[in-house]
Amino acid sequence: MRIPTFSPCTRIAGYACCLALFCAQGAVMSSPANVLAEGERLNDKRVTEIKTYKTPWEFEKPASRDEWSAKRERIRRKILISCGLWPMVDKGPLKVEVFEKKEHEDYTVEKVLLQTFPGYYATGNLYRPKPAEGQSGQTYPGILCPHGHWPKGRFNNDDKASVPARAINFARQGYVCFTYDMVGYGDNGVFLGHDFGGARERLWGISPAGFQLYTSIRALDFLQSLPDVDPGRIACTGASGGGTQTFLLSAVDDRVKVAAPVNMISAHMQGGCTCENPPGLRLDINNMDIGAMMAPRPLLLVCATGDWTKNTPTVEFPAIKSVYDLLDRGERVKMHQVDAPHNYNKESREAVYQAFAKAFYRERPDSDFAEKDYVMDATDDLAVLARHPVPEDKLEAEALFAALRESRSKAYWDYLGKYPSAAERVFAAAYREVLAVQEPNLEDIQVASLTKEEAKGFSREKFILEDQRTGQRVPANLYLPKRIDAKRKFGGVVLIHPAGKAGVVDESGAPGPELKAYLEAGLPTLAIDCLGTGEYVNDASWTARVKAQQPDGTPHFSTYNLTDTQGRVQDILLAESWLGERFKKPAEIVGLPGAGAWTLLAHGLATRSSGTQSDLSGLDFTDDKAFVENLFVPNLRQVGDFVSSILIAGKRPAEWTGLADETMKKQLEEAKARAGKS
Repeated sequence: MRIPTFSPCTRIAGYACCLALFCAQGAVMSSPANVLAEGERLNDKRVTEIKTYKTPWEFEKPASRDEWSAKRERIRRKILISCGLWPMVDKGPLKVEVFEKKEHEDYTVEKVLLQTFPGYYATGNLYRPKPAEGQSGQTYPGILCPHGHWPKGRFNNDDKASVPARAINFARQGYVCFTYDMVGYGDNGVFLGHDFGGARERLWGISPAGFQLYTSIRALDFLQSLPDVDPGRIACTGASGGGTQTFLLSAVDDRVKVAAPVNMISAHMQGGCTCENPPGLRLDINNMDIGAMMAPRPLLLVCATGDWTKNTPTVEFPAIKSVYDLLDRGERVKMHQVDAPHNYNKESREAVYQAFAKAFYRERPDSDFAEKDYVMDATDDLAVLARHPVPEDKLEAEALFAALRESRSKAYWDYLGKYPSAAERVFAAAYREVLAVQEPNLEDIQVASLTKEEAKGFSREKFILEDQRTGQRVPANLYLPKRIDAKRKFGGVVLIHPAGKAGVVDESGAPGPELKAYLEAGLPTLAIDCLGTGEYVNDASWTARVKAQQPDGTPHFSTYNLTDTQGRVQDILLAESWLGERFKKPAEIVGLPGAGAWTLLAHGLATRSSGTQSDLSGLDFTDDKAFVENLFVPNLRQVGDFVSSILIAGKRPAEWTGLADETMKKQLEEAKARAGKS
């Protein structure tokens, strides 16, 4: 049996009507399709429980080494994906300029221009020990020193926090130390602003957090390339936002052998800046999980009584230590609390000096690592561009972002060409991580508020579909023809309309053309309100969620919460799983105009379905417009969007109509051909 199809003209005409219905709350409120009584709350946790960077977390201790190993690999992948670095970009050879060395009695300081992306540079200072006469050729441990959100960045030098103090003292103690600007701070402000980019950039994994993590990775490459640095002895330390940079780098790069994130790892404050909140990162993990990624390498947690790390001795430190204990390396994680406000002050620095000395200079006395008086150089003697021209190949922001979008798209297709079997695994993992939803466990699905109605030629069951694990509560209508086709190849049809279940019936409750055709074909048909459609609109909590997603709403919303599109895909997976189980046959998923893209995104994840039909009419995919305005999921484009969905599904069929963009049409056809061979 073939599912009934409808002409593009019919569907496009219906698209305008469904959009009007979607926007008209009154039509939804009076619809015969409604499950809830007027004023009754839906209580979907995705709507009622909005998470923020200040939401408290509890640490989930792994039960075994194997469990932690699997979680560790997933966290690493998650960080890289959220930062636009999965698979890792082709770094290419180092392009670096080190110049204007200034000599001091016992150390030197130089200026550094380090190209990370073509047209974009990291800027900083390199502090080196000054070897005694006759001791040239010696190698030293290297230290990365990201600076954090201090008012003057890497030039900040006061009692609360001094970047030059630690760099100078590290150099005197026998380390090569690289201090480098955060995005938009210090010299780097010439290249980009700190809060750069918007929704389109986030689609491609282009964000301040991603730029900073990649800068740290390239800074580590730079340190290892220096002839006076022992490449096997690298440490990293920073406070505040520099603490976030420290533990993100340490989590993804095992070349960091010792780390000291200062005043940052907290169970109830995950970092308040854009550069600390790549979208999608903390949907189900937190900074304690990321900090524990350092295990079993030596880690020092420096905390303060006067900021969000005040509970570290009783909360965060024991949580992270539990992972070290699991690996029989509990002695390698230490904690030092300072009675002070948020800081990287002298006491904090000296705690770090001692920790690093125990890792790299065990034979020397502790007194060698006490902080000595220092004098900060004049800013012009540290500022990279004070007497140096801006690089000629510098790209302005829009040109830089365009180049990155192009290179990431090319890298995706190049990877598919070079490693066809591996690519599907790599991008399957990335796609699942980006969508961040999955089919529910069947035992977690429940039906609530069930009522039944009889009508001419069909019956209708009205109920709430619940997933006990996720807290989803999805209004649904199941339409049953009087005579169900016993020979049908699939259990039934999940019919997705952008206005929800009210969009498949008229004002009297009679089936619309698509639903009517399925019923006449003897097919049970399930219509649901995907997140933000239908009866969701009537719920006062939905208004709060909509406001939370506005620019002046909840900061970093998509770092901690599913976007609407992710939630809609999640609802489709719930619906097809339940319908398939109800009739003991896989369900077919059908997306009508305005909702067809949701179903095509769900296709790769809907392993229990028989296939997907998606009408993409009315969506403009040129310049990423549809993804920004209708289908926003951070990082979606960098992991292949519809192409990856089709590849993941393999031979499970997908059909689409109404696609006007020729480039995307060609890509989807190529993906379909590849999937058919898998």
